Amino acid sequence: MSQEKKSVEQQAHDLLEHENYQEAAQLYLRAAKDYQRQDKHDRAAICLAASASSRALILGEKTFHHVAFLYEEGAQEAQAANDLEYASMLYKYAAIAYERDNNNNSLSECFFKSKEAHRRYLLESLLHVNFKQFTQRIVPLISATIAYFLWGYGERPHRIILFGLALILIFALFYTHGTLIRDNVAIKPNFFQSAYFSFTTYTKVAAEENMLPVGFNKVFAVIESFIGIFTLPLYLTGLCRKYLRY
Repeated sequence: MSQEKKSVEQQAHDLLEHENYQEAAQLYLRAAKDYQRQDKHDRAAICLAASASSRALILGEKTFHHVAFLYEEGAQEAQAANDLEYASMLYKYAAIAYERDNNNNSLSECFFKSKEAHRRYLLESLLHVNFKQFTQRIVPLISATIAYFLWGYGERPHRIILFGLALILIFALFYTHGTLIRDNVAIKPNFFQSAYFSFTTYTKVAAEENMLPVGFNKVFAVIESFIGIFTLPLYLTGLCRKYLRY
């Protein structure tokens, strides 16, 4: 059986060299299905990608939906084989194909999965690299991890809203243990007053009452304001990037 599959792959390769893309794509897909039945995910991923590439080369092809689907299925097989770097690349190819077919939902999902597979690859690779490689990969990993949790690489902008709400509540708790000045009078704020001050500090929305931090609350206010400066524009960017596609 293994020899038969190799023969099918070789036939597909020969057909590809002779620019017989349609038959090559079918043979690659046949070999991929055989490998899937035997749980040989790495070989299945390669054959699915080859089938997708062959279909993409078919002259006069109008739609890339099937191409994108094959790339995405190949990426899933690569993930099952724990080849995250290859999975990231195939998800990226699937996203490009979905974009050509104007399938924005699948484009967004595959782009997200491509970035996440690459982040996981960086994380797992840290255990098997030398010090120089570690220093080269740790910064991209930290950046990708922040992007994942903060806004889902631009494809989950609602996460920034949840992050902002959590941040406002956390800093509100800090402010309750300090002092605020309201109308030139120092007060020990309750939670609702602190939450209001935290909201206006984070969003830069003008407050109706003049409230100023005192003592350590100044440090908390500066930190919260600094975070707000960078995260709120990210929300607008992610929102425009995702929804203007429609």
